[in-house]
Amino acid sequence: MEAMSIFRELEFNQEWIDLGIVTPAKLIQIEDQWTGSDDKNPEHYRWRAFLDFIQAKDSLDAIAARRLYNLGASDPDSAMGGSIMAHILRRKDCPEDLLQAAVGSKEKFLQKIANEKLAGLEK
Repeated sequence: MEAMSIFRELEFNQEWIDLGIVTPAKLIQIEDQWTGSDDKNPEHYRWRAFLDFIQAKDSLDAIAARRLYNLGASDPDSAMGGSIMAHILRRKDCPEDLLQAAVGSKEKFLQKIANEKLAGLEK
């Protein structure tokens, strides 16, 4: 399978590349995992790519945090996308304005995370 085929198959988009989550080397690694596994759930591969990326980041600037949050918001799998969004909200470097925006989310779990974080900032 060529790199662009696996990229499309796993439902990545240009933002994954622009953010540096998916690199050519990472795509090769993901393709090896995909072809050697019975797990054919694309969101599992996107989630692992996200986790590998975010766990390597000691800190995020506000722009990167917002872009990653929006990446989750636009994910084709709403549960996985919500997990990305929640992960960003829980980070110590999540910008306060992103927390404020999440308070107005239609997703109750995001509201809860944001409200709890904001309450902790007030102390």
